[in-house]
Parts: sequence; C-alpha cells; structure tokens
Amino acid sequence: MSSYVLGQRFVSEPEPELGMGYISELDGYRVHLEFPASGEQRIYATGAAALKRAVFRVGERINARAGVSFAVESVEEDRGLLVYKGEGNRAREDELSDASSFSHPQDRLLSGQVDSNEAFELRHAALTMQNAIRSSELRGFLGGRVDLIPHQFYILKEVSSRQLPRVLLSDEVGLGKTIEACLILQRLRAVGRAERVLVIVPEALLHQWFVELLRRFNFWYSIYDEERCRAFEANQDSGNPFLDEQLAICSIEFLAQSEIRGRQAIDAGWDMVVVDEAHHLEWSEDEPSVEYQLVEELGSASPGLLLLTATPTQLGLAGHFARLRLLDPDRYYSLAAFRKEAEDFGIIASVANRILEKKPLNAEDKRELERIFHRDPDGLRKRLANLEAGNRGAEESLIQALLDEHGTGRVVFRNTRANMTGFPKRMYCPAPLASNDDPTLGRKLVRELEAESSNREAEIRYNFKGDPRLAWLVAFLRARKASKVLLICKSRQKAIALEAALREALNVKIGLFHEELQLVQRDRNAAWFAEEDGAQILICSEIGSEGRNFQFAHHLVLFDLPVNPGLLEQRIGRLDRIGQISTVQIHVPFVLGSPQEFQAEWFHQGLDAFETCLHGGVEYLSRFGDRLLQQSLEYGLRKKTGREELEVFVQETQDYREEISRKLREGRDRLLELNSFNKEVANDLVDRIRKAEKDTGLRELLLEILEFFGVRVDEQESGDAILDPSHAYVEGFPSLQADGSLVTFDRSRAIAREDIMFVSPDHSLVRDSIDLLVNSEKGKAAFSIRETDTQNMLIESVFTLEAVALSKLHVDRFLAPAPIRVVVDIRGQDLTADHDVAWTRSQLKAGDINRFLAMPGFSRDIMETMLTRGEAMAEGKANLIRKAAKKRASTELSREIERLEDLQKINENVKPEEIAIASAELEGILESIDEARLRLDSIRLILEGDVSGLV
Repeated sequence: MSSYVLGQRFVSEPEPELGMGYISELDGYRVHLEFPASGEQRIYATGAAALKRAVFRVGERINARAGVSFAVESVEEDRGLLVYKGEGNRAREDELSDASSFSHPQDRLLSGQVDSNEAFELRHAALTMQNAIRSSELRGFLGGRVDLIPHQFYILKEVSSRQLPRVLLSDEVGLGKTIEACLILQRLRAVGRAERVLVIVPEALLHQWFVELLRRFNFWYSIYDEERCRAFEANQDSGNPFLDEQLAICSIEFLAQSEIRGRQAIDAGWDMVVVDEAHHLEWSEDEPSVEYQLVEELGSASPGLLLLTATPTQLGLAGHFARLRLLDPDRYYSLAAFRKEAEDFGIIASVANRILEKKPLNAEDKRELERIFHRDPDGLRKRLANLEAGNRGAEESLIQALLDEHGTGRVVFRNTRANMTGFPKRMYCPAPLASNDDPTLGRKLVRELEAESSNREAEIRYNFKGDPRLAWLVAFLRARKASKVLLICKSRQKAIALEAALREALNVKIGLFHEELQLVQRDRNAAWFAEEDGAQILICSEIGSEGRNFQFAHHLVLFDLPVNPGLLEQRIGRLDRIGQISTVQIHVPFVLGSPQEFQAEWFHQGLDAFETCLHGGVEYLSRFGDRLLQQSLEYGLRKKTGREELEVFVQETQDYREEISRKLREGRDRLLELNSFNKEVANDLVDRIRKAEKDTGLRELLLEILEFFGVRVDEQESGDAILDPSHAYVEGFPSLQADGSLVTFDRSRAIAREDIMFVSPDHSLVRDSIDLLVNSEKGKAAFSIRETDTQNMLIESVFTLEAVALSKLHVDRFLAPAPIRVVVDIRGQDLTADHDVAWTRSQLKAGDINRFLAMPGFSRDIMETMLTRGEAMAEGKANLIRKAAKKRASTELSREIERLEDLQKINENVKPEEIAIASAELEGILESIDEARLRLDSIRLILEGDVSGLV
C-alpha cells in the first residue's frame, strides 16, 4: 500500500492520546486526518514518520459502527482499504467504530504500537516515584520556601493531623504565625483535605499574604474585591462569584462593608477559612461587631478554621474568650463560665511547674489534682503511685494527662521567646538632641503628641524645618549609606511630610509606606526597600508595624513613640524576628525636655521595653497609659512634672514590672507551651525532612522525564538547572514558564534566591510531569530481544493496585497507587526475582515488533494466557500489600480513636463528632483498601534465543 486513500485509519505516534484517526482529505503532498475520539484534526506531510497505519491482526476483536463486534479471522485489501472478516461478519476499516483504539497495552503491542525500552522503564520509574511521594508521611511538608524552624513544623504536624483543624495560632510576634498557617494549608491541600480555602486578612496585609503564598508556597490565590465580583456578574446571568475559584483571598473590610458579598462568601462553602489579625474582631455579649459576626458565620459553615493573633490574652480575657467562641461555640458558650474556668488554669500550671521542676507534690497539690481529674480518679491514682515510686516515664505520663485536661490546650498554640532560641539581641540607641533654644519647638512637640494620642493628627501641619530630629536623621543616613533603615511614625501625614523634608535635605533613595497608598504601590515600595540597590530608608506610618517582615534590615528608627506599650513591641517586631542574624539597633531621637524624652525614659528605664520583649502590654497600658500621656505633656510644658517626678514614675513602673514578671513566672502557662512545642518530636521531623531532601532520585527522574518530552535541560555548576520548554512535544508544558525557568532542588539556595523556582516532591512541576507521563500512552508497550542459546518468550507486566476513595480520607498514606511488576515466561514460570529492573536494563535491546508479528506462532491467545498468569502472580503480591496497608491503618487510626475516647473522659473539648469522624474515616479507609483493584498499566514482550532477524 504505497498510496493514501480516504478512510484509511492511522494513529499519530507523537500523540497517541488522540486515538485512532482516518484520512478525511488528500491535498497534494498533505494528508488531513480527523480524530473523532478526541475531536481533533491534524495535517501531515505525505510519508510523515509520525503516522503509523492502524492495522488489526488475526485474533484481535474489533467493533464496527453498525454495533457488530467480532474477532478477526482474515484481513483483505479492497482498493487501498483493509477489510476485516470474522465470525460471519465483514467490515471495511472506514466502517470501524471511532471508539476503536489501542489504549490497552496488549492492543498497542499487537498492533505494533510499541515504544522504546527507555520509555517503558521511565514509565515504571515514574509510577514508583509517584507511589513514594503520595504515600510519604512527609507529603505536603517539603514544598515551602522556608527555613526548617522546629516549632513551626511541630505546629504543622499537630494541626494538620487533626480531624477538625480549628485552632488559634498565637505565637509571639516574630515567631512566624503566617508561615505556620501557610504550611498547614500546604499539607491539607497536598493530602486532599482542603480543596477550597478562603483567607481573610486586614486590607493592609492583602498583597503581602498573596505574595507570600505565591513566592514561598507556589499557591496562586485569587484576590477578591468589588471590581472582580462585578466583572464576574457582568459575564454571568447568575451565580456566586466566590464559586469561581478554589483558592480565594480578600480583606475583612471588603466583606464587612457589603452585606451581599459577605453572604456570598458564606454561601460559597469552604473546607478551610483562615483569619489573620483576629484580635481586631471586636466582640461583646450585647453587641458583636459586623466583622465578628461575619467570621462567626463563616466558621460555622466551614469544617476548618484558623485564627491568627499575636495577642491571645493581652487584650483581655473577654477578647480571648471571643476568639475561642469562634472555634467552638458549644464549648465556649459563656464568658462567666470561662472566667471561672480560667482560675483553674493557674492551679494546673502551678502543679505542672512542680512536676517539671521535680519537686515533690504536697497535700494541697494532690487535692487539686483529685478535683481536676474527678472524671478519671483511678487513672490519677495510678499515675501518682508511679510518680511516688520513681517509675520511669511517670512524670511524662502525669504531664501528658494534665495537657489533655488543660482547658484550651487543644485549640490554642502559643510559642514564646522564653521557650525558643534563635532570636537576635536588641540594642537601644537613644539620640538625645538639644533644642537649640528654639522657644517654639517645645510647644510644637507638645501639640504633636496631643494630636497623635487622640487621633487628631489631621488637625496639625507637620513642619520639620529646623527640627533637630530631621538634622539627626540626615546625619544618621549619611553615616550609614550601606545600611537599610526602617523608620516608623504615627500617621500618614507625618510620614509624607517627613519624606518631603528628607528629600529636600538629602539625596537618598526613600520608600514610602502608608495606608492611603494603593496596595500594589505599597507592596512595590516594600519590595524596593528589600532590594540590595533599592531604597535605603522606608518611612512607614503605623500601618508598617503590623504583619510585615523587614528582618533583612537591622536599624529601626522610632521617630515618635506610642502610648501603648503593646504597639511599641509590634513596631520592634518588624525586625526582631526569628532568623534575624544581626543585632537589632533601635534608634530613638528625642529633644531634651520634650514629652518624647519623658516617654523614652519611661519605656527604657521603667519597662526595659527596647531591649527585652515586653509581656503584659495591656496591663501596663491600663495601669499607666493615662498618666504617661498627662505627665509627658506636663514635662514638655515644664508644668508640675519634672525630672524628680519622672524618676518617681519610673520607679513605680519598675516595681509594677517586677510584680507582673513574678505573676507571669508563677502563672506561666508551661502546659500550653508544652502543647505548642515538643523539641524532640520537632527535631526528629526536621531531621527526616533534611534526609529526604538529600535523596537525588527525584531530581534525576524529573530531569529525565522533562528531556523525554523535549524540554531542554541545562544543568549548572551551582546545582541549578535551566529548563527550556520552547521545543517540548507538549504545548504549554505545565508549571514551566514559556520562556524557560531556572530551578533549584536545594532549600538554602531557594531561600537565598527567591527568583529561582524551588522544586521539591510537593511542587506542581513534579506532580504535573509524572502525571503527564503516566496518563499518556507513552511507555505502555515495548518489545525487546535478547540473544541466548535457548528459545523463550517472556512478558514483563506492570500492574497498578489502585484504591478509589474520597480525597478527604487520604487513603494514599496507607495505600497509594502501587506498581506491581511481574515477569512470566511462556511456560508460566515466575521469573520476577531473577529478572529485576537492573537485569532488564543491562540485558535487553530493542527489536522490530512488526517483523516479529509477521512471524507465525504468536497470537493474542498466547499473550492473554501469559498475562492471566502474570495477573495471578500480581494479585498474590497485591493481597500482601492490602493486608499490610489495613494493618497500618488500623494500628494508627485505632490508636488515635482510643486516645480521643480516653481524652473525652477528662476534656470537654473533645467532641463526639470528632470521634465519629475518626471512626468513619477508619471504616472508609479499610473498605477502600479491600476494594482496591489491579489495573494493567504496561507490558513488555521479551524474546530470547536466535533473534538475528528481529534487530
């Protein structure tokens, strides 16, 4: 058949997924093919090597469009078209069903549609790697472009393992709550437990969160605002715009200001809702804020809820109760009851401290324990007996029981600097300035503080001409041209005026950051400040003191001081963060004799707030806030309050600070700290992550798959790789930029170079590349030969054992799709052990399948018999895999159910529905494992003996 004829059937070797096509038009030197199964059309040059004639052979079963199915007994040719006959039926090839294809491995083999040995082996390696990734305990732990900080990964492990992840993340400023939340989202997304996620943040942090999710975790969250919603509605007759995306982020202000948008967000349904800066959700028993009510409804409609705040109790017990009420309204139903319960927390903490300090328990301690464990007195007696006998593990057992009993221990996570390492030192650098005998300066500084402390700064006009603070700042910047400087002041007006005055006095790159800048511009200015050759100084209004991370800088200028000590700590926390490698230098310029001098002295001498992390900010504000403002103003006006009064005020503050410190030491919630961080568990997890990242197998396989699909891989001496998909066989290669991507597999390099793609087992490039191969026809069938003295025929089969289940069950952790490889010869012998992967790679070479198929003696029946034998062998291995998977699931999940049942006896926080969900999960997983079935994925026919005619 040397010429083309309309109706002839062909397959495209580069695109077998198109199915079987037919010639619909002949145009000179071009052949037009229709592929009905995929709805595609292609045009090829005549004689193109990409086209392979679709030929069914004797013994194969075909389907005709008339609905007739029969086994082929003979093949004839009629005017260029093949005619198939069998079982009393006749069908020309142009009459065959369009559904006929060579998608099954055995069909592809019998039709001569085979791939190279390399493609077959690459497919098997990809299936094996896919199984390893999906079944790994570290799935979802590896992908973040973040340092491996133990306490963050401990919280990730604890929260993501919960049946109902509803928790309050309340680490102190600088410990990385945002990173913890993103890590949790990454894990839950990876294992299929959080497909739809809504992140709600203050508007000022909207783009920062968007960038963090994208830059560090490769998540593309859609930003929702009024413009986006209206655009959706303009193109839709009806519908909820929040149903248009799976991952959404928006501001709390946007939802609260529109009843319609708020209701749409609630009705959209989410697996997980994340709320940052949750302490801004104002609540009272009589009048909760609109924002609070919105989050309350969203939380009720969502199984998962993460609240983030650095101030869990600093804003008062009522505020803390309000946030706990969002997490579990049934448990936290009454503020009065919570106040009473909170009194017990101190007693529990006191007993825990005595145990941790290895002090003997007195009679009062034991009475309190009996009261606390009134639901489980027998368990308490056993633990106390073991403790008194000095039995090994007795202290840990009693502490764990107290942790289980602890009121908020299961819903609140709070790590403190006192329990952490890795923080920088703080250095207070006061800059006292002479007034230069300017009689107007003192009055101006008094008015400035009066206006700023009452939020009336719009009433004053800032003028820094002749201001010694500006002169100091100019000299400061000139002396530190290579340093990044963050400056925070009270208001937008002040920041703008200061920036204008500084530009007039000094030629320096200045970034501006305040609330009335567009969000995109704000983020650009912050990014410009972060660049090595970008802005030397970033001037921020108070909005710069929340949420932002500027730890690449280590000079902080406080151009004014707030009355609220907690706000001062927030400002310093922009630089004083875990991971900061330099001493944070805190510069406070103040004019001698001004109100600002009084404030600076009080903060430094009274609170030691510049050089140590402040605790109890609310208590200090409540006790001293009004007097601080009054006496500072009097000091500036030189009325009533002078240096002696300042020293008295400082001494009173120091005495109160010692009292507060003593109370904090005595009431230190060691149980909550233990619940929030277990150093041994965390370090073990981090070590396992580091070990997994040292394995080069993933890198080697991924690059091999990419090259297989035509992506150009240029490996660099640094260990990076440039991936160029412009010549790939796949249009728009997934997860790669069209103009190429620079990638690294090294975490430390990825953190240092944020412009490089960080590839880990969790990255979409890995998942997409493996899926692209295993979901295609590539490598499904191969033919190999081996020169030997004895004649034999072997079939190497790769089956996959697959469990079909709801993604939320996360069956993969016990039974991910598992490739099972078997080798059987024509006599039915199992040769798998003798013919492993290494053997086949070293012994086999490619053969000509069409020459072999033209030889007599081989038929579908022979192949099916060998495949049936191979499947029986694979089923035996599958049974062992099922049994082991069920055992792991039963052991692990039953242990968790038993723990929850025991915990429920002493802790009301454990709800019956949590146990019911865990039990249903175990039942569903065991059922899915039982029903897992084998599927033939790929085969290789191996001929041994005299194969000289098949080369």
